[in-house]
This record gives sequence, C-alpha cells and structure tokens, in this order.
Amino acid sequence: MNTEEHDVRKILLGREMIVLWMALFKATRLYGPGHDAVHSAADRIRSTLHDLAESDADVVLAIRADSFFIDGIRVREGSVGSASYQRLLDVLGAAGVATLRIDPEVDTGEIETFARLLLEDSEGDARPDELVREMAVMGVTHIEFDVAPDEPPEDTVDQKQVQKRIYLRAIGVIKGLFHEAREKDRINLRRVKRVVQEMIESIDSNSEFAMFLTSVKNYDEYTFNHSVNVGVSAIALGRAVGLTRRQLYIVGQAGMMHDLGKLCIPKEVLNKAGRLTPEERKVIQRHPVEGFISIATKQGVSPDTIGVALGAYEHHLNLDGSGYPATAAGRPIGLLSRIVAIVDRYDAMTSARVYRSASISPPKALALLYHSQRDQLDQALLRSFLNLVGFYPLGTVVRLSDSSVGIVVGATAEHALRHFPVVTLLLSADGRSIQEETVDLAEHAKEQDPLQILEALNAAEFGIDVMEYIL
Repeated sequence: MNTEEHDVRKILLGREMIVLWMALFKATRLYGPGHDAVHSAADRIRSTLHDLAESDADVVLAIRADSFFIDGIRVREGSVGSASYQRLLDVLGAAGVATLRIDPEVDTGEIETFARLLLEDSEGDARPDELVREMAVMGVTHIEFDVAPDEPPEDTVDQKQVQKRIYLRAIGVIKGLFHEAREKDRINLRRVKRVVQEMIESIDSNSEFAMFLTSVKNYDEYTFNHSVNVGVSAIALGRAVGLTRRQLYIVGQAGMMHDLGKLCIPKEVLNKAGRLTPEERKVIQRHPVEGFISIATKQGVSPDTIGVALGAYEHHLNLDGSGYPATAAGRPIGLLSRIVAIVDRYDAMTSARVYRSASISPPKALALLYHSQRDQLDQALLRSFLNLVGFYPLGTVVRLSDSSVGIVVGATAEHALRHFPVVTLLLSADGRSIQEETVDLAEHAKEQDPLQILEALNAAEFGIDVMEYIL
C-alpha cells in the first residue's frame, strides 16, 4: 500500500473514530457505566484503533482551528456530519483537550472510564491536570492528552503545572506497565520512553520543583509512586553530575522499572507486615534478577536495553561487596546503577511501608545515608545527591523555633545558609491552623534571634497532606 492509500485509509478510519466516540458519549449519558450499549460502543472504538494501528503505531487525534486531524491528516467536517463533528469538538474543548494519543493496547474498560471522566469534566469546572490525576487513579494508562492550544504563550505557561501533569502521567504509565507485565506477560516500553523524555525536559526547566514532586508518598500506591520518584530523582542526579542526554534517558527508564521484578514475588510475602523468614527474604532478594530477565528478554538485546536491565539488577548491590544478588567478587557496579541505588534507598526510607508505619524524615534519611551507609554507596554521587536535595528537602514538614509548624517550599541560593530554607507556615505554636504565610528564613538568618528550624516532623502525625501543597 503506497503513502496516498495509507492516508486515505487513515481518513476513513478517522471519520469512523469521530462517529464512534460520539456514540460512546451518547450511550454513557443515556445509560451510565456498565450498560451493554456502552460496552458495545467502546469495543467498536477499540476495533477501529487496531485497524488504525496497522497504518501507524501511534493513534493521534488532534484539534487545530476547529478541525480534527488524525495523525496529521485533516478529517473534513462534511465527511462526518456537522452534528457529530461539532459535538465532539465541544466535549473535548470544554475539557481542555487538544490532542488524544491512544495506544492500540488500550482495553474497553479504559475507553469507557475515559469517556465518563471526560464528560464529567467537560460539564463541570475541572481543570486538565485534575483529569490527568483522575485518569491515573482510575487506571487509564493507554490514553494521554495534551491541553488545548488556547493556553497562554509558551513564555507564560506555568511550568509547574506542566510538571505536575507529567508526574501524574508517569504514575499512570508505570501502573499500566506493571499491569501488562502481570496480566499479559509482556511490557511495552514505548510509553515509558516517551514519559522519561518529558521528565528530562521538565527537569531541564525546573529541577528544584521536579524534586519537590518526589515528596508525594501515597501509601496505597507505594510501588507506582516509588518507581516514578526514583525515575525523577535518578534523572535529576544524573543531570547534576553531567550525564549525557542518552545516559539520562537510560537512567530514567532504569529508575522507573527498577522494581519490575517484584511482580514475581507472592503478594503475601511482598506485603508482609511482620519479620520475614530466611526463606521469604531469599524470595524478596530474587526480584533484581527477575527484573533483569523481564526487561532483557521482553525488549531484546541492545546497549540501551541492557543498561536499563542492569539498573534493575544492580540497584541492591553495594560497593563494599554486600547486598544482593550475589555476584563475582570485585565485579564493578555500573555508574547508572549506582545512581539508582542512592535515590531508591532515599525514597524508600522517606516512605511509609507495610512493615514500618512511619516514614523517616528527609534530613534523618540523608544523615543515615551519609554516616551509616556511605561505604556501601558511591561517595561522590552521594555528596552530589545531598547538594541536590538540600539539608531540608522540599516537602519536609518542620517545627520552627517559635513552635509553629510549616512545610519547606523553597531553598536559599546561598549555600552557607542552607539550613534556612523558604517555609510556608501551616500551624501555630498551639497546633491551630493559621492563614498560610510563606517566610524566607534566610532573610532573617543574621538577626539576633532568627526564626529557624528545630526539627523535621512526620507530616501524618500533624494531619498534613504534603500532596495538597504539591499537586
């Protein structure tokens, strides 16, 4: 089939796609979730997606100048019918959607859920970043969207909002990856690679805020939050020590997938709250090997794939010869794996786990890494990581010298005053909520009795949801 025939085929399927989405919206409005008419419409969309995938791997439905484009080719209004064409434009436009990217591996359940969420958001006051978050929570991982182009010009776009969307999208992507690996015994790295590329670009624009996002600690979604946090932190640390763009691309993927091998661990062992038996510990310590096998065998052998797989294999190996899995004595550990090892350990320490109800505060975790585990980790990388996150990392809940409680939201540019970050005050000395006020402690550091941090606190003990100040 020549290029022209390919384009004609895509236009025909694009027309069908527009009509089918409107049929799904109509059925969803009339009958609600779970109805046979909704299932049927979603199933027909999925079938059309597979037909489109025969022409191109990515299915992209875009809106430009009140017209639809399917993979860059315009689908004219008259060829579809003005009513369906305009109604779909209205629904997508009201929800702030400009471009839909749909992976052919999407299942009908995701299509139905996305349609319902899109309708709800288009009829309410929800923002696009809220829709992204809802999609991540509901497991819609094979559908992505970009916001409408009527947003402010690029130089005035809120880059923090962009980074939030990328972070939430990454959680959805890793959740989908784990689901596919568990249920279908395969992994599709295309979406992981795309979101890692977005992470790299977002960290280039604001590495400080990107690290702030890693303060998100969702106990119920630990595996997915942790995987994304390690990916973001690995890219940020790699960038700080001068890795090439290609190395950042590999270390980001390695961070995202370093725990993929845990899918092979029985849930009763992985989620055991009490002490592990020696046999159970051996099972747990098998996950780096399983992760390496899963990545290497399912993605084929290439230098980049092996780099990602080694990140999974080596992230629990220590420079002093301890750790697991057991390897030949003196075998060198790769640079990218040493990066993943540091950021993995830090994020795990600062997260609540099934066997540890309270997380370790960021300053204490950094102190433990530097003083108790420095022989196990690359000291040059560890120093770079300490400089990257700061003495009081963004998102740390702290008690100040006047007994008030706040959250660290910024760092001072002056290294000598790194103990005096920017803090948003949340609770008064007697524990009452107060009107939020942001204070730059460094501005008052040289006063006779400056306001300063006394200790880092456990946010949960004070009923503070760090996510509210991040997402």
